[in-house]
Amino acid sequence: MSGEIESRPVRDDGLTGVLCRPRAAGMAPGVLLLGGSEGGLHERDAQVLAGHGFTVLALAYFGLPGLPPGLIDIPLEHFTRGLDVLAAEPGTGAAARFGVLGGSRGGEAALLTAARDERVGAVVSVVGSGLVTQGIDFRRGSLLGILGQPTGSWTWRGEPLPYLPYVIPDELSDLVARGLPVPLRLAYPPVPGDPAALERVSIPVERIRGPVLLLSAGQDGMWPGAAYSQVAADRLARGRHPFPFRHQVMETAGHAIAGPPPPDTGGAGGPVAADGGTTSPGPGVTFELGGTAAATRAARAQAWRATVGFLREHLHN
Repeated sequence: MSGEIESRPVRDDGLTGVLCRPRAAGMAPGVLLLGGSEGGLHERDAQVLAGHGFTVLALAYFGLPGLPPGLIDIPLEHFTRGLDVLAAEPGTGAAARFGVLGGSRGGEAALLTAARDERVGAVVSVVGSGLVTQGIDFRRGSLLGILGQPTGSWTWRGEPLPYLPYVIPDELSDLVARGLPVPLRLAYPPVPGDPAALERVSIPVERIRGPVLLLSAGQDGMWPGAAYSQVAADRLARGRHPFPFRHQVMETAGHAIAGPPPPDTGGAGGPVAADGGTTSPGPGVTFELGGTAAATRAARAQAWRATVGFLREHLHN
């Protein structure tokens, strides 16, 4: 793939990213790619997606030099500037519609961006959320310190977006104290039952001017992504969204289904972790990702095929 894809760093206008595109001449629709709460860049994901005929900007938004240390008050304008980079790239078509692909908290960001920038013509949220959730201040050190520090994740035009705050149930505190794997979903409350409270933290996905694909994991240990993404699907249905949309829940999979299958698994896919894919390191804890390794590997490959097919269908025209 390295001979077929060209990559270059992007360090303009406060942005930190890498842009990958096919070497062959011709149209290659632009896609903005956003990672999750791990921060940093997803360059390999961008290279793999570029191999399917896209111009892909993997954009970091925290966790690298020159960027915030955590997911704290990130301006959504950061992502619209990423779309500006794609619009200026030859072969993407400045008047074209762009795709946005995000995983986990990046899926939340993808929906927020698509709802505010009419240039987005297709959006994919993988284990994401239709609700705005609390920020992550890694400077607090421990997991309980992070969860107990009220902070917003996103701003728009200088104003913080309302968010659904974390909870710290006794079960979570006990698991931390005993040094056992923690399903972080314990820190996320249920979808608000009060309509006004729900409206306050919901993403206005009905404003998106294009198709929407929501992919969730039924055994997600990191957050109740399937329930949170269903909020977005319900809003699209109520608003009679004029574009195709779909929410697919992979019932037996855990959280780690975002991104292409890693090359060291013979194409089967799956998260890389010490026990085969069901845990991940966190701030002073081990996170329980949920699902089984086998189910998550299969779902990750399935999610990637669905993502590439969706972007091809709605951007290559």
